[in-house]
This record gives sequence, C-alpha cells and structure tokens, in this order.
Amino acid sequence: MSWFDVADSGLSGAGEVTMLSREEVRKCLTNLDPVGVVRETLADHDRGVGLLPAEAYLRWENSQGAYTRSIGMPGAVRSSYGMKIINASVSNPARGLERAGGIGLCFDAETARITTIMEAGLLSAVRTAAVSAVGVDALGYGGAVSLAVVGCGAQGRMHAALLTERLPSLRKIMLYDRSPEAARALAATLPGISAQVCPTAREAVSAAEIAVFTTTMDVGYVEPDWASPSALLINVSLGDLTDAAFRDAAAVYVDDVDLVADNPRRPLGRLMAEGMFGRPGSAGSARPLDGTLGGILTGRHSADGVASPYVVLNPFGMGVLDVALYAAVSAKAREEGLGTVVHLG
Repeated sequence: MSWFDVADSGLSGAGEVTMLSREEVRKCLTNLDPVGVVRETLADHDRGVGLLPAEAYLRWENSQGAYTRSIGMPGAVRSSYGMKIINASVSNPARGLERAGGIGLCFDAETARITTIMEAGLLSAVRTAAVSAVGVDALGYGGAVSLAVVGCGAQGRMHAALLTERLPSLRKIMLYDRSPEAARALAATLPGISAQVCPTAREAVSAAEIAVFTTTMDVGYVEPDWASPSALLINVSLGDLTDAAFRDAAAVYVDDVDLVADNPRRPLGRLMAEGMFGRPGSAGSARPLDGTLGGILTGRHSADGVASPYVVLNPFGMGVLDVALYAAVSAKAREEGLGTVVHLG
C-alpha cells in the first residue's frame, strides 16, 4: 500500500456530482423563463442580495497568435452558490468550434461541495441575451419594429431568436457579419419576419431602432452618426462602440458599475479610468453613468425611455446571473430526473 493509499483510507469520501450535457440543459430551459430569472436576479443584486466577487482572468495567445482566455466568475444569490468558468479563443470558429465554451458549477450551501456540473456555453448565450431583453423592456424599447444584429455567431443567433420572440411589433431584422454566409444562415432560421443581410455594419445599424453588437472586435468602429434617431445600442461584445459613441449618447446604462470600473480592458472601463465617465450621481467633470438595469428595476435609478440622439446599454456580464440560471436548471433537472450522477470516491 502506497503512502497516499494510507492517507486516503482515513477520509470519509469525496461525494457525488450530477453532470448535465448541453442537450439536458436545453430540455430544462424549455420549462424555464430565463428572462424572468435574470430580471429577478438583477433586482436582487441592486438590493444587495447576494455576492458578486471579482472575476479571475487568464489571457494568452495560442499557436496561431489568437486572443485566448479563461474567466472564472463566482457568485451567490439567495441560497444559490456557484461559479462560471468560460473559456474562449477567437480562432475557434475556424476550427469548427464555438468561440466560447465552459462549465457551470453549483455548490452546496452547507458543505461547499460541487453538486452539479453543466455545459455552460448555451447558458452563457441565453443569459447574455436575457440581459439584453430585460434592457429592451426596462429602457422603453418594447415596441420596436426594427432590429439589427451585428455579429451572427452564437450570441447573435441567441439575441435574434429571443428578441424576435419577445418583441410583438418587430417587423424586420437587419443582419451583418464579416462572413456573409453566417448572416444568411441566421436569416434562414427566422421565418415569419423580414430578414435582410446587409453588406456593411453601418447599413444594418442605421436602419434599426435597436442594434445589438455581438462581435469579437476589440477596437471601436461604430460612430455616433451610425445610429438611427433615438435608437438603443446594446454593446454586448468588447469594443464595437468608439469613445465618441459613448460620449454623445443621450444616456448610458450598465449592469454593474463596479465590474465596469474595475476592468480598463473594456472601453467603458477605460473611459471611467480616464475620467470621461463617473459613477451614477457623481459630481465633478466626469459625465455620470445614467444607471444600472437593476437600479431601474428597483426604482433606484430612472430611465427616460426612448431618447435622442440614442441610448447605450453596455452590460459587462455578471456571474451571479449565470449562477441563478444554474440553480434553476439544476432544480429542474432533479425534478425531471435528468443528468448523470458521477461518484467521485
């Protein structure tokens, strides 16, 4: 018997964990309301319910010199504890892979043991689109008739699908991607609505009341004069909007001010560090951010609705929202008997 066998013989056991595949997660989602979960969690977060620790961020360049990273996002809300580990490389689509993928973890509140491990790529896209959907409602754009999606990968597809379902007045959608094939493929999945593949991003944005950016760009290119009058620009990805586009907006909203301020890798975080923007209600030369989605939902911040020249929503991505969705999916999986139980020893 080796030394570690002797040591391990005195331990009480590692327990067991339930594994959920993407297909099992998908089955759970069909009986859940992700937008409702996200809305409730945003409001809880604004009320100070739960925990949102700092992210862990690891970046490198792969053998192709492509930006590659891993982000660990822990969080807690009410009695749910967990963590999102989401990894990505911008060269993945060329390999036939989604740009981002990872796992979601649920923790037992008493023992801190991992109880559930689930595929997180689908849930990450669902969570992100759900935040945008909450923003569309909260900022007064629920009656929009036109939508632009710039970037037609996994996030773009999820946004297009969710928003076309949730906007009853929507009549047309403009799509742009550097790969026209990707835009055409997305258009083919949207029956019952006029879907137009645009030759340029500007053409798509300038024709829409709501424009969603879901690209991998890290340098701004969207100028203020791209936006149609009183449009909502949802900057989901890293760096689509120029500094001028942020500066000239009638209002700028975020999901969490601390997350933005603490990360100068993001354009808005850099602008806060440079003194162009400050916290909501702050005094001084910096322009204050206009509020957070959670603050609007609780009434702590106000939203004036459709405003000229345009409104910007810049969600950073809160791990606590993922954790809330993981808890809902895990509970649904237990209810429906889904998942594979793995005994760890």
